[in-house]
Amino acid sequence: MKEASKLMTEEKFWSIIENSHRGRDLKECLTQLSEDELFGFRYWWEYFCHMSYKQDLWAVAYIVLGGCGDDGFDYFRFWLIAQGRQVFYDALKNADTLCDVFSELEDPEGDDYPEQEKLDYIAMTVLGERTGDEDYFYTADYELPKYEHEIEFEWNEDDEESLRKVCPRTFDKWWENDVF
Repeated sequence: MKEASKLMTEEKFWSIIENSHRGRDLKECLTQLSEDELFGFRYWWEYFCHMSYKQDLWAVAYIVLGGCGDDGFDYFRFWLIAQGRQVFYDALKNADTLCDVFSELEDPEGDDYPEQEKLDYIAMTVLGERTGDEDYFYTADYELPKYEHEIEFEWNEDDEESLRKVCPRTFDKWWENDVF
């Protein structure tokens, strides 16, 4: 079994993300990769999804999207990764940095909407198309990590002030704003 963590560097992962134009061209970028590289990409994708499973990022998603459940938070994190390395790492340090990112979205109701479920399936789709087996990703001989998630929330969806404490700039600008 191949360990996917050794099949692509973090640097190459972020280069692919940058070249994908915030995920819009991700399939085209991934189609050029070898099978090993696709699994290496998937390793980093899952790693960054895990890293971003944070209560403050969930608060930002909840505020900006007007609510955010489990699946929505996953889709939000896929969108966040597609924004690129700098935006991603800035948001990990301080979720409130996303306040300005939302203002700069070119197509906030379409390709830039801060929930992008489809991004999670692209590597699997490319592998399925290449092999003719849509389940190939799940049966291939590659080892990917399994992550467990648990969050202790510092905010409550029924307490606006608790949301404001977690990300004040985002709350003040985006709470009950109908942009999305």
